[in-house]
Amino acid sequence: MSATILTFPTKQNAMSRRDVISFSEALDAAWDASLEATNVFVEENGDYFSEGGAYVVFDDLNAPFVRLLKVKGVGEAMICGGWKVSLLLGLPYKSSCVYEAGCNAFIEELKLRNISARVVTYEDGEE
Repeated sequence: MSATILTFPTKQNAMSRRDVISFSEALDAAWDASLEATNVFVEENGDYFSEGGAYVVFDDLNAPFVRLLKVKGVGEAMICGGWKVSLLLGLPYKSSCVYEAGCNAFIEELKLRNISARVVTYEDGEE
């Protein structure tokens, strides 16, 4: 009979105060960029496109930035294993293009800090 060694996840190291502050500033800057890009898109193009939405997905659930999002209660786990952040909730827009513009600005701001994410768009009834 052969024995199999099972590995269990180890406790993650705590983030330093400096990292928490840095990631919090990145989150605030990304939110601001997202809202600004959304407003600019609506002013330039209107809200007349196909109805739907968009959200940001972080694939690495153990990344420090995602851990901060979890602690702050921002976003939710996805069935497929990513971390989903729905931006711009509560705004009166209907077009997926509007939300996509905001999500793209959010991601671009995070890329400046080497945080990777992607945008997922959907039409009404698809999500």
